[in-house]
Amino acid sequence: MDFDLKIKKNDLTIFCSNGLENFSNEFINYFNENIDEIKEELSINKDTKIIVAITDDEEQAGFVYGKSTFHGYFNDTGAFAYINLNGGKTKEYMFKGLIHELVHHLYKYYVYGKDKERITWVDEGLAQLFSGQKEDLKDENKYKLFLEENLEYCDNVNLNELNHNDRSFGNKNGYNLSYIAIRHLYETYNHEEFINIIKSKEKLLEFGSTILDQIKENKNSNRTILKSLWFLFFWK
Repeated sequence: MDFDLKIKKNDLTIFCSNGLENFSNEFINYFNENIDEIKEELSINKDTKIIVAITDDEEQAGFVYGKSTFHGYFNDTGAFAYINLNGGKTKEYMFKGLIHELVHHLYKYYVYGKDKERITWVDEGLAQLFSGQKEDLKDENKYKLFLEENLEYCDNVNLNELNHNDRSFGNKNGYNLSYIAIRHLYETYNHEEFINIIKSKEKLLEFGSTILDQIKENKNSNRTILKSLWFLFFWK
């Protein structure tokens, strides 16, 4: 694949089309503002050499799920993406999309292990959590509503059975459910425990089969406790 430009700064190298030169330079700044925190969250202490290749040429894009404003995937060196600056999405949206793919790369090649079979819900949950794509859900009230909406009809869902190959992940709300599951692990365990969990295929598969039901059960239990406390307070 041929690219017009090569831009390198520190440990990040970008190959891009001429029309994406300014975008690339802006992304480098965005990357540098966020990469240290992401590496810290993933407990990556070594240097990371990352290559990002981006194009605005549809023929180079190799669309898998249909044409879109942003279409990306990760690989063993970093990430590739098709970017349409006139497609109606903000630059921040596409910056976070690129970071999403790079979280995949960092997790697989620096944390989980390149030779292990990918667990889709874990990979996608981490990428959403650390890319900032669901940053608005830091608001607890918004997140409570998000939980209600996504868990209401979610019973006996085994996250391990959802994947991209048969489209089940996208068709069965896999992105939102994986975010909920990974955020639950992130907020329940301390950092060292969390890292040990996301490194272990066995632990992750165990969580994947039951974690959503556990979250629902905890939420319903908390609701029952609150109702009981309200009743006691009101009638005393």
